[in-house]
Amino acid sequence: HQFYKAIYAKNTASLFRGARPNNTPCLMNVMMELRKCCNHPYLNRGAEDRILSEIPVELRTKANIANQLVQASGKMVLLSKLLPRLKEEGHKVLIFS
Repeated sequence: HQFYKAIYAKNTASLFRGARPNNTPCLMNVMMELRKCCNHPYLNRGAEDRILSEIPVELRTKANIANQLVQASGKMVLLSKLLPRLKEEGHKVLIFS
């Protein structure tokens, strides 16, 4: 949500905060960056490092990092809720990426 707004407004101060110079998002094609952000924020350069830096060091376990990966994307949240229910009901699921 915060990345989408920052990309849309071309808010470079927000996007580049805490990012290494070679790991900052390119805003030459805003529509492509917005598309990547909608698919999953980690597709934008620097977003993963910034999101993970918000987790305190002592809480950076594999489980918390995996949870943050899911929570960063609405599509992943939907899948995390929907897939267990479908499996429970005996459905088969094919996911194209």
